[in-house]
Amino acid sequence: MRPRRKSLFSRAVDVVPVFAVVGIGIAGVFAAMNILVTVPPPLIDGSPSPSASVVPTPPASPSAVAFVTTTALVTPAPTASLPVSGPTIVHSAVSATDPNNAWTVYISYPAFEEGTTPWAPQIDADLRTEFEATAAQWEQGPAATRQTGAKMNSLTSSFTTELLSPALASFTLAWVDDSTPGDSPRLTFETLNFNMGTGQRIGFNDLFVDSSTALALISSESAALLQGQLGAGYEPSTAVDGTSPTPTNFRNWALTPGGLKITFGEHQVTSRDGLTPSIVVPWESLRPVLMQTGPVAKLAGF
Repeated sequence: MRPRRKSLFSRAVDVVPVFAVVGIGIAGVFAAMNILVTVPPPLIDGSPSPSASVVPTPPASPSAVAFVTTTALVTPAPTASLPVSGPTIVHSAVSATDPNNAWTVYISYPAFEEGTTPWAPQIDADLRTEFEATAAQWEQGPAATRQTGAKMNSLTSSFTTELLSPALASFTLAWVDDSTPGDSPRLTFETLNFNMGTGQRIGFNDLFVDSSTALALISSESAALLQGQLGAGYEPSTAVDGTSPTPTNFRNWALTPGGLKITFGEHQVTSRDGLTPSIVVPWESLRPVLMQTGPVAKLAGF
């Protein structure tokens, strides 16, 4: 007897599970691919951006979240559109006095007026946090030893603006620490250099193709410039040691329209008291070792 042929409905029921499995597999692959392609990067919370009438709204934080991939990628810092004019600087300060009159501290530093540059709130907050920590460390360290008589330990600072443009800002801070009994106040320097498009500080390695080659060039230029500046007070042995191509000797560098300004500490390049020479190595001399796409490329004439 011929087997009875299944109805169309019965045959459809038998086939459905097979197509269902295949369909689910295809849908799963498509969904996975779609997720990998379309998932947006995580949002970064931050403080309110500057007024839209001055500059476009910048990213909320100077740091970026890197994507997780099979190959390590370096995600560039987010950037913000810059205004046509340079930022406005206001003097800000961290100050305190010991209730027992053992010490006093007054740190004056540059702050950016909010709305005149995209990253003003972030930069100002970072600087204030840093200088408050510096003051606290000093209060618990050198200032904790009371001097004889009525003399108080003191820490003060002032700053000089070296460069201020829509894209770059550079400052030199002078620190005076009078907390060593019997000795003259200790004078030291610190430089602050900012990329105003990212709100981040510019490091020495950000400027040059190879930092070792750059140090060698700056060392050579510095020796010659110092000899012309100090004249009869130039002491070859001291100057050569103080301008040897090490990061420590050239840690106090600032950006200027004419070149890289180097400020030397007391007794670093001369034994004469009270001298803290500074020189400017021209951008033209530095061009062979500068990054042509670095933060100072336009300033250097690339």
